[in-house]
Amino acid sequence: MPSQVFTGQHIEIAQTRQKALDLSYLRHPERFVKGPPSVKMPPATVYINPMLDLDGQPDPKATVNFPTLERVKSKLS
Repeated sequence: MPSQVFTGQHIEIAQTRQKALDLSYLRHPERFVKGPPSVKMPPATVYINPMLDLDGQPDPKATVNFPTLERVKSKLS
């Protein structure tokens, strides 16, 4: 849930889930044909429209990617 990620609870929940998966794997490894299961974590960063640097990678220093922001600000003033 988004609230769990916001508060950091997702880490505790993932650890609990991983323990359950590990125990299940120890009891019945034949059920896991692809090897030991692991909990998938949410991505560290999420962008809707990332600002790209010259290499085409998301620019971590860019905080706003809203090209019309200046026009909106001027209309509100």
